[in-house]
Amino acid sequence: MATFPIEYLVITLVFAFVMLLVTLAAQQRSRREQHRLELQKAVLERVGSVKDFAEFLTTAPGEKFLASLAPAHFRTHHRGLWSVRVGIVLVTVGLLMMIGLHTPYFGSSRGPTAPLLMVILLAIAVGVGMLLSAAVSFMIARALGLSNGSTSRKGDAV
Repeated sequence: MATFPIEYLVITLVFAFVMLLVTLAAQQRSRREQHRLELQKAVLERVGSVKDFAEFLTTAPGEKFLASLAPAHFRTHHRGLWSVRVGIVLVTVGLLMMIGLHTPYFGSSRGPTAPLLMVILLAIAVGVGMLLSAAVSFMIARALGLSNGSTSRKGDAV
């Protein structure tokens, strides 16, 4: 009777874990977007006329409300931080899989198979690429004056 290769189990578990993370992220984003839409709807209902709305938009809370209307994926800081997060996760997962599959407890005695090794190296390469992309984006944004290091959201929308 042939034994079941542990690599298939590891790949299946990693895929299931990634799918779980994607599902949780999508649900969280959906809830956050729903909450934001309800809040904006409540503010718009509270303002009675166009004149009141125009006066509201000239105030500081009105400017903040207007800035919140821009979707988060259009904000430069969020895009750069997304690249950093994805890059760190991919590099960490790839390195841990590489280490884990070369130990006698998780991997086979002859080492990981060539296709599995290529998948791991691809994950590491994509992670390093994402980190480099984020670093270059931050340097370009700083050179163009788009990123001044403050936490203000006034010029945050693209």
